[in-house]
Amino acid sequence: TLDEEDLETLRDLASMVEQELAAVQMATVDDLTNITNRRGFMLLAQHSLNRCYRDEVPASLVFFDLNHFKPINDRFGHAEGDRALTAFAEKMSNAFRESDLFARLGGDEFVALLTKTPKELAEHVVERLERLIEKHNKEAKRGYDISFSYGIVEYNPDKHPTAEALLADGDSLMYQRKAHSSNDS
Repeated sequence: TLDEEDLETLRDLASMVEQELAAVQMATVDDLTNITNRRGFMLLAQHSLNRCYRDEVPASLVFFDLNHFKPINDRFGHAEGDRALTAFAEKMSNAFRESDLFARLGGDEFVALLTKTPKELAEHVVERLERLIEKHNKEAKRGYDISFSYGIVEYNPDKHPTAEALLADGDSLMYQRKAHSSNDS
């Protein structure tokens, strides 16, 4: 049986835990898009990769960069640029599984880590995201289209001992693809 002093102590403890959880969420969630930010992604991604290594399951990382984002800001204003970022994050939420980890790294860069997913299956998820973005563009009619470049890299524990190494390879691959598609235009 708890007396009033014990109950007050428990209430104080509960309040401290709530404040701590709120602080962690503020530190790991992007204010604009309400998805995980870079800090949160790096913490959770490393944990996920450790588990993939231990359980010997595949994982794939997709690094995204929005195309022609600066002109959206320049022509339509930063509030419209924010709407584009938010729309992209929302479509990511619709395209990826609940178990996938996706985040806004900063600016117009996003990332997704798909566990138990080889590269070929990750390609299908990106295709689903492309269809969702196309549908959004047709319905939104904002005077611009959201589009993106991406790079997919499959997790290799020997080559990617850290989430940072996997992220760097995804970033590099995305920029290679972006440069190649720019040369084709």
